[in-house]
Amino acid sequence: MKCTYRHRLLITFMVLFSLLTLSCAKPQTESTGSSSESNKPELNVWIFFDHNTPSTHYLDLWKSLGNELGYNVNVKTFASEELRYKLRISLACDELPDIFAVWGGTFPDFLFDAGACLPVQDYITNSGLNYKKSYLLPYSDGNNYIIPCLVEAYSVTYYNKSLMKKFGVKPPKNWNELMNIIYVVNAYNKEHQTTYSAIELGDKDNWLGELLYDMIVNRIDPYALDKLRTGKIKFTDKIFLDAAYKVVELVDSGAFPKDYLETGEVESIQNFVQNKSLLLPHQSTIVYHLIENMGNDTIGLIQWPNSGVNTNSNYSQYLIDINHTLKPGLCISRKTAHKDEAAKLCLRFSEEVNKINVMKYGYINLMENNKLTPPNNLPLPVKEFTSMIDEAKYFTSFWYAILPQNEADEWRSLTKKLFAKAITPEEFIKAGAKHLAYLPKK
Repeated sequence: MKCTYRHRLLITFMVLFSLLTLSCAKPQTESTGSSSESNKPELNVWIFFDHNTPSTHYLDLWKSLGNELGYNVNVKTFASEELRYKLRISLACDELPDIFAVWGGTFPDFLFDAGACLPVQDYITNSGLNYKKSYLLPYSDGNNYIIPCLVEAYSVTYYNKSLMKKFGVKPPKNWNELMNIIYVVNAYNKEHQTTYSAIELGDKDNWLGELLYDMIVNRIDPYALDKLRTGKIKFTDKIFLDAAYKVVELVDSGAFPKDYLETGEVESIQNFVQNKSLLLPHQSTIVYHLIENMGNDTIGLIQWPNSGVNTNSNYSQYLIDINHTLKPGLCISRKTAHKDEAAKLCLRFSEEVNKINVMKYGYINLMENNKLTPPNNLPLPVKEFTSMIDEAKYFTSFWYAILPQNEADEWRSLTKKLFAKAITPEEFIKAGAKHLAYLPKK
């Protein structure tokens, strides 16, 4: 039979309709939120679980608390980037789970603006849990939508002690020492036909490159971002251009692995664990993952080295707070059939996770509870990080976390172009100024 234009149009419409239906259809394995045959409330939980938490208590605890409270709890875990994508798709399809983890900063704004999340301030107040005020900053509409439960993240630089000894170098405190490490590693590779890298970087997801640029700026002037936000300086200021040129200098010197632009975050961490790199600029939350895979005596923590000639010698006391505004934690779908039960489960989860994190792993206490004390025998890398926090003079925001999401994504993509040398530092500054104009004023 001859296929007419009308037939082709009808077939095309049917195919597109089928694809849309499939993309928004509920998988058969997921609950619709109705009670199970045993009449227990059934709650679906989505949480990210990669290298950001020690042990498995972020997974195991859901089941034990479900048994305690008399709920059927179904937990699905995703890699961080995968969960970002899943939440956006599920919101569009109106199929968010009952409970889901979110990052801090501006990432969850699209969920709050869409009215997808349940306000939880009354539940928090009635729970009697005394969270620190910094973990309960309200959204712009005055509501709290996040129940805190995830450990705070700060910028740090890990170094491999064994490789430092192998190459006869020390953790760098300034730019000249950093460049010397790069030179020594490259010379060794040339002589021995090896592929070690001075600095591990995986910028496929765009974010580690942006974090490194932020860290470089922070070492030139830890108050540069605040000055930008208050209008004291502009993004065309020499500070930001110098930082862009330092990125290019690192690229040109062969500081990173050969395929760093196509390497994901997880793979870059694996490379560091496998002793392929000397330095790893990252965030503090992966410290236990590195310890468990490399040992207490193999890794150390420093801040990114001094990147400017005029920076104070105590540069290590200025840290970047990855989630400087809204803290990461758990959200509850406004459309869940079990609002009270979901809130009770999340609050119990938050309480128990905080106890484990503080008393077993020495993480920062989310609550005003002096009875929770860290163990005395913390691993040395954790002690080093704790000292950084205790001695910190100032915390700078992670740029991506305070930009509106659309501008934040564009800004992050722009930093990748800089690391790829697809644009010049001058072009980077010109384009970046347009996105950073949306930074919230101080």
